[in-house]
Amino acid sequence: MKTALIKNISDIIISDTEPLHVSANGIRIKVTASGICGTDVANAHQGLSAYQPFGHEVAGTVLETGTSVTRVKAGDNVVLESASACGMCDNCRNGRQELCTDIQSFFNKPTSFGMAEEMNAPAISAIRTSLSPDIATLSEPLAVAVDMVRLADIRCDSNVLIMGPGPIGLMALALVKRMGARKVFISGRSTNKARLAVAERFGVDAIVAPDKVTSYPYGCAIDRILVTAPPPVLNDAFAVAAKGAVVSYIGIGHGDDAFCRFDANVFHFKKLQLKASFASPALYTPLALQYLSEGVVDGAALISHRFPLKDIAQAMKTAADTAASVKVVIVQE
Repeated sequence: MKTALIKNISDIIISDTEPLHVSANGIRIKVTASGICGTDVANAHQGLSAYQPFGHEVAGTVLETGTSVTRVKAGDNVVLESASACGMCDNCRNGRQELCTDIQSFFNKPTSFGMAEEMNAPAISAIRTSLSPDIATLSEPLAVAVDMVRLADIRCDSNVLIMGPGPIGLMALALVKRMGARKVFISGRSTNKARLAVAERFGVDAIVAPDKVTSYPYGCAIDRILVTAPPPVLNDAFAVAAKGAVVSYIGIGHGDDAFCRFDANVFHFKKLQLKASFASPALYTPLALQYLSEGVVDGAALISHRFPLKDIAQAMKTAADTAASVKVVIVQE
């Protein structure tokens, strides 16, 4: 089978690999669509020491099941959770699945990922869906947005600032608007034209330039902030936050950008709350699929480009061009 392997953004190859053995609790799927995540692009820019498979936003059709699998069968169209709670550890049994200590994931077998004709995964990670494969792949990042929004405790009188107009930030925008927030702002560079156009389509009240976040005349107290940008951006989030504001955060940084230095006294006296959202295991994939199916989040508006697997190198370069792309998906027959 064909598998895409990446070393850096300019060095991506397609290799012939052998399908993996299906474990008793596993499945093998024909990949029908796989989304490119911002993390894929960031890792590609950082560079890897050796070629690696990638792709964790996956939809496909079950080809084979392990001997112990009863939840799905060959021929089922499924979407994969990138990580699933085991349901058996103490935390899971105590109703704290988000703290699962035995996460089930295809990441545990790093030779099988979605930028390939086929892949293996734990059967527990497969959820049947009738959505088109390209739209179904959006359930993975949408579930991340659901968790981030949940932690922010959005209310009908909330004034929300979303920092970062990437796909997850835009999905969060759609959710926050649906929840009836009073005002919703998003910060993003003017060069990100395609993404800001989607923000306007989703009903954002205003777009704020990143260097104007702390001085922009919002006309209201910003009491909820959703951060999808690297850690240093938290300084601006804390500065613009109203007293008692909640900051929900999913950004990742590398090198110096992995750190944030801020005035803890200001944080204390403003009674701010910082909540880290890390949706692993994924807890909201069924809800994300429901939102996509019902149009709560317009998946078609988010997918700006589709490529076949053979054009994965061009697809990655397109995904890295945030001026022209929103979400890039690899689609296979």
